[in-house]
Amino acid sequence: MALYAIVKRGKNTGIEVEPNLYLDGKYHIVKKKDDTPILAEENELLSYVRRGYGIRMGNKHMNHPPGLFMPHSIFTR
Repeated sequence: MALYAIVKRGKNTGIEVEPNLYLDGKYHIVKKKDDTPILAEENELLSYVRRGYGIRMGNKHMNHPPGLFMPHSIFTR
């Protein structure tokens, strides 16, 4: 199951973003913006979103850097 979000503000409004895989091979999730990121595997992401965590998401093809997207903005395919 793939997770995605749509950018709603700024110069990249309307583009689709997906969870950003960092160089450590993990995805960064947080409960609040200023929290220290929790490192998660891809198969754990949906569980964290359902519990209210946000995910750093971006789009490398459109040069959109990772930003924090909260559960109400994250969708599944």
